[in-house]
Amino acid sequence: MRVVCSLILSTALIFPNAVFSAQQTTPDDAKPAADQTAPATPAQATPSQTTPPAPVAKAPFAFGLEDATPVKLRTKQELSSATAQLSDKVEFEVVEDVKVHDLVVIPRGGKALGTVTLAQPKRRMGRAGKLDVTIESVRLMSGEKVPLRAMKDTHGGGHQGAIAGAMVATSIVFFPAAPLFLLVHGKDIVIPKGTEITAYINDDIPLDPAKFALAQTAGK
Repeated sequence: MRVVCSLILSTALIFPNAVFSAQQTTPDDAKPAADQTAPATPAQATPSQTTPPAPVAKAPFAFGLEDATPVKLRTKQELSSATAQLSDKVEFEVVEDVKVHDLVVIPRGGKALGTVTLAQPKRRMGRAGKLDVTIESVRLMSGEKVPLRAMKDTHGGGHQGAIAGAMVATSIVFFPAAPLFLLVHGKDIVIPKGTEITAYINDDIPLDPAKFALAQTAGK
């Protein structure tokens, strides 16, 4: 025991720095590594881009009259602001066949109807009369009626958009068919029999082709 203690003491005296270092120094790899990893930053949300919705395509139909299909008409009677009355019915005659896939849908000589919406005879002080007529419907080869309007474009702004669907001002609607007598001041408005105008189908109208094939066969 004394020998062992003497040996340790001798070693300490000879190599004091070595013993001190062994006791005080801890290897770097023994130390716990510091956590150097920063917490992950959540990804920034990208603001959604506002994209206008694509226009919805109009669903096609197999057979029928498309919106704004022209229908040529002419008046069957003379109209005058001096004699016309509010709510009078006005008859028009179809000038040309309207066909769909070689089948006559609106026959030449067919009937269309309108209504007087304003009738005012000439007045004093040189003020002219007023006469407004709406165009309402046309009869098909099958006997059905479909709506008409006076203006082709219903999406534009301004005056045309306001009067779409009706012959609100005859001086505009019948122009240039009869511009002279409609613009005479201080007189009654007179629309002669046979005055031609063009009306338009109001909205898409799906139809049954069998009805028109049968009607066309029966008419031959």
